[in-house]
Amino acid sequence: MKPILYSILICTLILACTRYPAGVEETLSQAGRNRGELKKVLRHYREHPEDSLKYQAACFLIDNMKWHLSTERTVFPDSSLFEWHTRFDSLYTNMMLRIPDSTLYSERNRERYWQFSYAARQVASVFPPDTPTIVKGTFPDPQNISSAFLISHIENAFHTWHTSPYASYLTFGQFKEMILPYRAVTGYPFYENGQRLSDMFGKHLAKSDEKTYAKIITRYNLYKNGIRQMFPNYQQTQHVGTYDMFIGQHHDCISIADNFCHVFRAYGIPTVVDCNLSYRERSGRHFHCTLLDSTGKRFKYNQTMNYTASTPSTSASPSFFRNTFGAQADSPFMLKAEGETLPDYFDTPCIREVTNENYRVAPVQLPIEKELSNNLVYLYTFNVSQGLIPATWGTVDHQHRKAWFKNVVYNVLYFPVYLKGDSIIPFASPFYITSPDTLYTSTTLVPVSPEQPGKRGQLLLQRKYPEKAYLKYRASLMVGGRFEAANREDFKDSVLLGTIKTTPILNLQELTPEICRPFRYYRYVAPDSFPTSNMGLLEFLTDEYTPEDSLQPATALPVYSPGEINRNGSEKRYCKLQADTSKYSYLRYYSAYNPNMQYSSYGKIDLMPLKRSMKVKKIRYAPANAENHIVVGHSYQLMYWDNGWKNAGTRLARYNFLQFDNVPLDRIYWLRDLTAGKEEHPFLYKDGKQLFIYHDTIVPRAAEFYHFESHF
Repeated sequence: MKPILYSILICTLILACTRYPAGVEETLSQAGRNRGELKKVLRHYREHPEDSLKYQAACFLIDNMKWHLSTERTVFPDSSLFEWHTRFDSLYTNMMLRIPDSTLYSERNRERYWQFSYAARQVASVFPPDTPTIVKGTFPDPQNISSAFLISHIENAFHTWHTSPYASYLTFGQFKEMILPYRAVTGYPFYENGQRLSDMFGKHLAKSDEKTYAKIITRYNLYKNGIRQMFPNYQQTQHVGTYDMFIGQHHDCISIADNFCHVFRAYGIPTVVDCNLSYRERSGRHFHCTLLDSTGKRFKYNQTMNYTASTPSTSASPSFFRNTFGAQADSPFMLKAEGETLPDYFDTPCIREVTNENYRVAPVQLPIEKELSNNLVYLYTFNVSQGLIPATWGTVDHQHRKAWFKNVVYNVLYFPVYLKGDSIIPFASPFYITSPDTLYTSTTLVPVSPEQPGKRGQLLLQRKYPEKAYLKYRASLMVGGRFEAANREDFKDSVLLGTIKTTPILNLQELTPEICRPFRYYRYVAPDSFPTSNMGLLEFLTDEYTPEDSLQPATALPVYSPGEINRNGSEKRYCKLQADTSKYSYLRYYSAYNPNMQYSSYGKIDLMPLKRSMKVKKIRYAPANAENHIVVGHSYQLMYWDNGWKNAGTRLARYNFLQFDNVPLDRIYWLRDLTAGKEEHPFLYKDGKQLFIYHDTIVPRAAEFYHFESHF
């Protein structure tokens, strides 16, 4: 009996010694034929006690590897792309030899830089490298990561952690998420070995005189752009991972943030990729990088020149999420009930909400009147492309029938919902919370719901989106601009027709010239204080013309209400003068005479030369604007919120206003332009006026935003 017991004990001890943590074992079970490669990494570090921390790091990567996969793979037909990069890298290294930060942008260096780039591009064009191709498919990380890749990557991560002044203070927990991972963006199909990136970029980043993040980022951008200019122009339209930085045309915020994060981690700077799913006013989502320094201060890298994540404006996002490598216990993926549906972006355990790092937030609880089988509920916000989009999640207290939310941002309009299959079902009225006025006042929850749900009435609408502050500001700089006429091309005999004396409206307006006699040349001259025309539309009008002149009717002045409709009918029939394009061919496409007001004329002078002298009776002009007013000829649909977006009717705009009758009142409204345009924003309607959210009703305060040093 004893030999059998000894045998069992020995087998048990051997088994205990060979087993790995449960999460690692789960990944190994999914690795298929690649299982041996992953076990080789584990054995490599477990056999040496001095590598115990590296073994833990390897376990962390392999444990969480099961959550990651690629849907694309880059295939390089040969080594020519790498060989050309090596040549260009050597050329760039010599070009930048001993150039300090202070003279990077000097005229001499710019000229030298251009000459090197031009020569390199000409040589490479003779024998261009073959561009990579993309293979579509499903490539789970456990089945595709080699032992050589992982060991080399881990070794570089530990080297930079121990030697980098920017990372040596990190705890092991911070290191595992900000230096160690070989992936930066959840679900993004490309990744690169840290040792390879360190070899490519490290020597260039280290050349910075001042070892600040700003200077190192400058060196990174210079190198990336320099190598890109040396390569011939490619028609690469798909992402190719790291080489997005150097070739092709397809680079967006995801690839920019992903590549930046990989490079800076490999160099030893703690970096993560954060994302917002929407903006308060704009469509789309955005990825940017967050860097950490030894004091705990955060920096932003956001090269796409979008609104920065920290801008205290209404264009900021209502929430932020961090892409993690490790699964997060408090992620919706881990908290959901069996069979519960999740929003697409939340359907991964590798995200963490970090809204509280960017904004001041408050906890909120809401009652749930019905019994839910879900563990999760959500606060959605308005999004023009989808109507609603998730901003944050909350947990359900089934016993007390309450929803608990931890990261509610002040002055954001929220729609509380839960998911049932593919349906978004509201469970409470839209609301926002107001920030305390003083230390002694509390947060207030303000529901946005009708006081008299059955009341109906009329809406008179003039816009689908509020006027933009920067466009109004640019229009104000036109004050002092003047309209002139002359019979000489050099305008030495010019006369003044009129001056812009007040800030123009962001639409068409009219000026009557002070002098009315025939002239051959007309023009608008921007003021010296702001020598940019900023004209979106400019028409010189006359009512004295012949059929041979072939003039087109003038653009009608805006009509904002039913009472103004008859005004245009009593006006004279004006036509707009046409530029003599036989001599000035560029005027066929000049912005000032383009009927689309969204494009600005950027010159100081907008010239209108005629084939013969003619009188100008009126001048109509509009500053460059987004045309978010009601545009004649466009079709619009009015939506209102009633436990979901409901249709209140469709109208074709005959004038610059829309009238909707018998509409439910005191609601949240959304006017959709079905013809053109992407900018739309919800509004309330009070006392005959449109009150746009975040402009006229729910206005954020600068104190609610944390401020960061941002780099572009």
